[in-house]
Amino acid sequence: MTTVAADTLAALELRSVPAGLVALDALVKEVEVALRFAGDVDPSRFLLIFEGDLASVELGLARAIEVGGQDVLESLLLPRAHALLRAALVGDFTPPSEPATDELSIGVVQCHTVISTLAAADRALKAAEVSLLRLRVATELAGQGHVVVSGEQYDVEAALACAQDDAGAGVVVETRLIARAAVETFSAAAQRPSGPRPLRPLDA
Repeated sequence: MTTVAADTLAALELRSVPAGLVALDALVKEVEVALRFAGDVDPSRFLLIFEGDLASVELGLARAIEVGGQDVLESLLLPRAHALLRAALVGDFTPPSEPATDELSIGVVQCHTVISTLAAADRALKAAEVSLLRLRVATELAGQGHVVVSGEQYDVEAALACAQDDAGAGVVVETRLIARAAVETFSAAAQRPSGPRPLRPLDA
């Protein structure tokens, strides 16, 4: 018996909470998927993030878009989404320990929308051997988002290049490289005031 991989991630942002709830209802009635987030986000919009096998997620996303109609702002389908991105979205991921010295570089990516942030994060993580330090979207960010990765400088450079260069037309992706980041910078980038803690992208 062939096992269907449940590693496809989808996201949908709608213009309003009423439109989002209607789309959510249609989605869960259409297919069985794992909801990772369904709720209101800045600025007074509604965000859906869910995952499952490719066929179910494709069908569910299509149904939600159909029902959302003109209220759909952006959508995303990520077959074989990176495992670190998926783990971060469910709060099942702890950032790597702080380095003892300034031996690692840091890459920062910021995007103007939730959807573009998730897409850029996936591209960056798949492009090179980098670790995920932080992922934040929407909440108290005026609907924007950012992702922070770390690793050897050449890997971080490759991740940032892919996050930026492979973005769609008109998508603004701002990146910065911090070579051999100080330990204090590493800690601030992960926003861990006292030891490791799970990443929750949509927490304040």
